[in-house]
Amino acid sequence: MAKTLLLSPRYRVLLAGLFSQLLCVGVARFAYTPLLPLMQQQTWLSDAQGGWLAALNYAGYMLGALTAASISSIRLKDTLYRLTLVLALVSTAGMALADSFWLWASMRFVAGFSSSGAMLLASGLILHWLISHRQRGELGIHFAGVGLGMLLAALAVELMLRLSLDWQAQWWGFAALAVALLVPAWAWLPRPAKPLEGGGGGQRQAQPPSRTFMRLMLAAYFCAGYGYVISATFIVAIVEREPACWPAPATGPSPWWAWRPRPR
Repeated sequence: MAKTLLLSPRYRVLLAGLFSQLLCVGVARFAYTPLLPLMQQQTWLSDAQGGWLAALNYAGYMLGALTAASISSIRLKDTLYRLTLVLALVSTAGMALADSFWLWASMRFVAGFSSSGAMLLASGLILHWLISHRQRGELGIHFAGVGLGMLLAALAVELMLRLSLDWQAQWWGFAALAVALLVPAWAWLPRPAKPLEGGGGGQRQAQPPSRTFMRLMLAAYFCAGYGYVISATFIVAIVEREPACWPAPATGPSPWWAWRPRPR
């Protein structure tokens, strides 16, 4: 029964969105955060250069968001969604090719663009499928992939560090993970059917929000995005350099409660 429920069309579509978030947000976009300290230790990457790479990643996401907002065709959005899945894989593998700033800059920009596919395009495509198949328009499973993707990236880096892999091997490891995530993200989300002529004529049209609401929402969303940029990019590097965040010496693995600030 559980197996049948899990593999139902509805759950496959929802899980396609989850896997797209794991790929485009967790791996392509945010694997950079836990890998940044290692890249700085093993290459020439400075704080300023790391900041520029992060800025280009966010610029790529903004371009992707504007591109998604400018497209009205549902089938074109589906094509762009699948393109962003491929770009997420390419940008992840590209980070392992060489320690070149301009290569990394271009790959971080592409990775940012690809993350808009999971955050914006996939959510619209999934909602369209749910509504057209008379399912509840819920996206909780889909957006759970954002947090799970960051957790997945952090755990993957921790595992590869225990295997003594350098920064380049870890990016190749993330590329292999990206291949595995791309398959369900691509295959489990059906292509949208062509809309029927006059099919929505009898339905009540939703009223768009007021201009005042949109201006306030844009301002609030801008502040929220601006506020999390530093922590989302540099939190691991900050913790690495803060002695107060390290555990006290112990003979074995420290329990979670040992990881607390030390008195100064």
